[in-house]
Amino acid sequence: MKKLKKFFCISLFLIPAYFFTAANNINVKDFGAAGNGLTDDTKAIQSAINAATPGIVSTVYFPAGTYRIASFISTKNYLENYCLLLRSNIIFKGEGKKTIIRIARHLFDKKDTAANAHLFYGIMVSNVYFKELLIDMNGRYNLVPAHVIKNHSAIFIMGGNRVSIKNITIKNCAGTNMIVIREAGHNAIIENCKFYNGGNYVGIKTANKNQVDFSFIYCTWDSSVIKNNLIVQQSPEIALSNYTGGIELHGSFSEASSNIITGCYPAVYISSTRHPLQHVTIENNQMKECLTGISFWLEQSMDDIIIRKNSIQLTHSRLLKPGFVCGIYIPNGNAEGYSLKLANAASLNNVNITNNNIYASLPDAANDKTAGMILHSLQNSFVKDNIISGMNYAGIFLMGSKWGMNNLAITNNRFIDFKPNNNLKVVAGYIVATDTYSSNKRNAPGFKKIAIEKNNFSRTKKMAYKKTLTGKSRGKFLGAFIALPGYMLNEIKFLNNTFSNAEEKIVSVNTD
Repeated sequence: MKKLKKFFCISLFLIPAYFFTAANNINVKDFGAAGNGLTDDTKAIQSAINAATPGIVSTVYFPAGTYRIASFISTKNYLENYCLLLRSNIIFKGEGKKTIIRIARHLFDKKDTAANAHLFYGIMVSNVYFKELLIDMNGRYNLVPAHVIKNHSAIFIMGGNRVSIKNITIKNCAGTNMIVIREAGHNAIIENCKFYNGGNYVGIKTANKNQVDFSFIYCTWDSSVIKNNLIVQQSPEIALSNYTGGIELHGSFSEASSNIITGCYPAVYISSTRHPLQHVTIENNQMKECLTGISFWLEQSMDDIIIRKNSIQLTHSRLLKPGFVCGIYIPNGNAEGYSLKLANAASLNNVNITNNNIYASLPDAANDKTAGMILHSLQNSFVKDNIISGMNYAGIFLMGSKWGMNNLAITNNRFIDFKPNNNLKVVAGYIVATDTYSSNKRNAPGFKKIAIEKNNFSRTKKMAYKKTLTGKSRGKFLGAFIALPGYMLNEIKFLNNTFSNAEEKIVSVNTD
């Protein structure tokens, strides 16, 4: 059944080839677009779009040149203002880097909240294709002023079916997202594109500091594929001083694969805010210089999540207060009740985390706590054949929650060269398990059937513990630290693991 579902998801992406054979070619210059970088070409391009014959696939062609977008349409909802209104059955095609569509200077940097608009905006459109274009959002000249929201995106589509974005480049976006594909829809593909700089960093040393939330790609449609893209913050130091997401997946039967993502927080975000989420695959991605690799947001349940063969390099930001830096992060599972802020509203079933390489590249002076994985509420899941190295707090941190954790296998993983942390109060280990939710709660589900088996916990270098002024060593590192109510301690089984250092012991603490 699973194979059939996967085939169904992939086969949907064969459909657009039949729709994107254009019978009608429309040149924007025939409608007055100058492409000289000086003239406002907005109305001319819109006229070209409007000239497309309904029901017939048309190509709106941009010859080489720079097309300046210097005006927009205001609507009743400032979040839906737009420069160019999309229609169905259109291919937007240029000449690659020779075709530049550029937002005008100072179009969106006014203090008026309504002074923003999406470059390409569509409502319930189908069979729309972008290719061979360079879109410059010109964020350096549209920095967000204080106390306003700037929501302008390069492409924003509200509902529909079959959208393809291939071989385009978008750069320097000062708004909240670069590409947004949201509401109910199916079959979006974003492939072989390049995305540079957005949110806090827009290509200059002056930070776009008032934009507090940003993601390069935000997609809620089911059956969507985001693959083989390059997503880069060219100054991670500035970018990581605020939230800056890479790819957000909110739709079922979707995947993010073979992308290179640099300087994001997190690189990939999986969320069940709209409906229960199922069959999502995160595979073969390279995540470089990220504060978080893969992060979850749980408002409804998730089923059949595959995280496989990703490389996740963790870094830190000098411009943020020290905190958790984590490869795979399911947050705040030990909250007593549901909280939108904590996003702990549901459990996860059949989550498979395999063959990932997660490593921390933090300077010794950094005070962040690093963990390979922070997990909670998993049911019938496994963590297998991963390599986790260079952490200072936990290889895998298991957290209790109101949903409990049942039937989890942690097997054949390698934990290499962990470091001492600089916190006197922190007890760290390759495995850390705590449950502050279940104490004093009748019939709390807690931990059940947790098997930690055939893992290799090795340290090839001696830990250099720093000394405080009192002569005490900072931090304390154990093989495993388990602090749970008594009835749960026997539910966590350590079997046939290899510890290379005798002093790294398994310590269990009864919290009853």
